[in-house]
Amino acid sequence: LFVKDNKVVTDLAQLKVREDGMEIEIETQKHLFNQNEELHGNSSLGDDEIIRQQWAELSSSTLSISRRLCEKLRLVMEPLIATKLKGDYRTGKRINMKRVIGYIASGFRKDKIWLRRTKPAKRDYRVLIAVDNSESMNKGGAGEVALAALATLANGMSQLEIGELGVASFGEDMKLLHPFHEPFTQQSGATVVRNLKFEEKRTRTALCVESAIGSLGNAASNSSRQLVLLISDGRIERDNRSKLRRLVREMSERNILLVMIIVEGGTIKKKQDSIVNMKEVSFENGKPKVKHFIEDYPFPYYMILEDINSLPELLGDALRQWFELMAQNQNANN
Repeated sequence: LFVKDNKVVTDLAQLKVREDGMEIEIETQKHLFNQNEELHGNSSLGDDEIIRQQWAELSSSTLSISRRLCEKLRLVMEPLIATKLKGDYRTGKRINMKRVIGYIASGFRKDKIWLRRTKPAKRDYRVLIAVDNSESMNKGGAGEVALAALATLANGMSQLEIGELGVASFGEDMKLLHPFHEPFTQQSGATVVRNLKFEEKRTRTALCVESAIGSLGNAASNSSRQLVLLISDGRIERDNRSKLRRLVREMSERNILLVMIIVEGGTIKKKQDSIVNMKEVSFENGKPKVKHFIEDYPFPYYMILEDINSLPELLGDALRQWFELMAQNQNANN
């Protein structure tokens, strides 16, 4: 398998595979998502000012990319809730003044002069952005790219008013740093950055995905479209792959899109450290077999991000493919 840089890779076959008789138990693990004072810490005023300045610089440096992302998503993430007046009805909320003259001229026979709120104009998506907080993110500057990607996604989606946006970190466990029901502000961004230190020893990706399903299910509103965006260096423990595949299929059945955004810093040596060129050895029938790490990747949707400027196009392409697939499945069911 050869994967080019900055490319969305989609393996739709993984979404169609089902294991008969297999049930996946989703543990919500509410304690992982309870917001508490530990998230905000007891940092001094000087530290808080430094963190706020860091987030302001991230937002400023990615401002143009965030705007591009907003426009890309505007084309893909269509409004779902009808809030605008539309149509010609015999009853409604408001009179369509353009129809009044024709109504009078027809001797009051053409009486479809009323408007109703039937035009979708408001988006109702629920999006969870989860950032890998493990120490491996410090390798090659992946952590810096992850923070830039987070700023781009959070600010771009906030500009579009997508609905509900949550931000979490994961490593040994998962913590919700910004809840779904609150708007994402500059202070929210500073709180998130304060808690992303990239110091955790393990990356328990399967636990992250499992907890993400629980958090989306526990949210107050019932959004019809739900997305989970994982920002990570993409290193996954081999023992977790089979469990991850089961969880990905579970999310597909629940109409939840999961996209892995693999970030690689600018100092990565491509021929050695890039995930594209990583190899691993497995044994089949007692014989060693060498293959690329990415060949057996459990995520059907993933993108390898080296240049943050390509994020709007990559994510827009991934979402477009998913919405098209979901529409095909709905038509097939009907």
